[in-house]
Amino acid sequence: MKTILKFLAFTSLLALFIISCQKEESFEAGNSVKSDGVLQSDVTGTCTGITVGGTFKKDTTLNDTHYVDVTVIVNAAGSYTISTDTLNGYYFRATGTFSATGSQVIRLKGTGKPLNTGTNYFTVNYDSTVCEFSVTVIAGSGGSAVFTLNGSPASCTGAIVNGTYVVGVAATSANTVTINVNVTSIGTWSLSTTATNGITFSGSGTFTTAGPQTITLTASGTPAASGTFNISVTVGSTTCTFPLVCSNPPDYFPRVTNDNWSYEFNSDPNDSTLIIVIPQTYTTGGNTYNIFAWTSDVTLGFDTSGYYRRSGANYYEWIDMGSYLGFDNSFWLEYNFLQDNLSVGGTWTSVSFTGPVTPTGQPTVSVTARFKYKILQQNTTVTVKGVPYPNTIVVEERLEIFDAAAPPPGWVDISNQAGYSINYYSRDIGLIKQDYNDVPNSVIYPFDMRRYQVY
Repeated sequence: MKTILKFLAFTSLLALFIISCQKEESFEAGNSVKSDGVLQSDVTGTCTGITVGGTFKKDTTLNDTHYVDVTVIVNAAGSYTISTDTLNGYYFRATGTFSATGSQVIRLKGTGKPLNTGTNYFTVNYDSTVCEFSVTVIAGSGGSAVFTLNGSPASCTGAIVNGTYVVGVAATSANTVTINVNVTSIGTWSLSTTATNGITFSGSGTFTTAGPQTITLTASGTPAASGTFNISVTVGSTTCTFPLVCSNPPDYFPRVTNDNWSYEFNSDPNDSTLIIVIPQTYTTGGNTYNIFAWTSDVTLGFDTSGYYRRSGANYYEWIDMGSYLGFDNSFWLEYNFLQDNLSVGGTWTSVSFTGPVTPTGQPTVSVTARFKYKILQQNTTVTVKGVPYPNTIVVEERLEIFDAAAPPPGWVDISNQAGYSINYYSRDIGLIKQDYNDVPNSVIYPFDMRRYQVY
């Protein structure tokens, strides 16, 4: 949530930084034919926002139904190659050109033929970033064992679903279901359910003895909606179902109509800002944003405060970054200001933005900038004006400038000139506090919540 205090601080100090450096440095980003960006991942290196498509079977050549969708934050448009290593006889790859910046989903086509059953952990590469995802290969023929499902044709008897299933969050190896079966002929087995609400369960193994046993199926995919869904399992002529509960993820930036918050600026009890979510929405680039409005005096009416949306663990704002940072021209874009699934120390960057800046009395220069974020605390309790707020994420936000003239060219943190902010987001409440810090790391502009009403 952008505030006036940050706008003034970044705008003026960005100009000072440009004036002090323009005699010896150029900030032209240049026109590279290759794109620049990062793969979306969490602090453990696991790819986030990923979808694996198709059923992967031993000794079966992959086709167009076998793919993996990866999420990329594109900082600079241009050509790209995104590929994985080759494991167990197959790999994933995609090439093309990004024509725009921002968050984009790219489909990598599977190529090759899995040689063995089991779970393969792939490393995907793009630009200078990597992340990991897994694919489970099952037996190709369905197996030679003969067995039936307990509970057929109704509910699977004693089925145990493990792990949590959250909308927009990809399933991991912890997401499984254990099912009771009765084996009449030993041998190998493989089993895969039909995708339901974006989730598929599959597994394979070998029965060495007959009689009552259990099998474990591992989930893959990403839940698309919340609710309880009946998953159907079929073996031969027997079918049973088990319930799968999918929940909405916790929300650290609520956006329901009439949600509202009151804040105090700079510890001044006479300074109050009211922010409210209005009923109208704004759609651009295929995304729909909730509109926030603010006022310091309700008798004078409201003005637009920002346009916000959420996708899984990522929270986005549609903003005129040119006006926000003091560029000469408007520059509308979407950037990711919060990721709620990262551990302490996790980092990410916004898309980059380039535009002309003309400081007073100085020549115009082209500036390429971006914001860099870091999780300082996760699920902590923060007290604001005497009120404790548990389940709070603390995020550091710094401004970086791309220096093309430096040997080697790269991103420069200008916090020593422009300061930085610390943002506090409480689960199912929203922004509870925002501190703008100067160079010695002292809070110079606190922005504290007084009250809230979230529906």
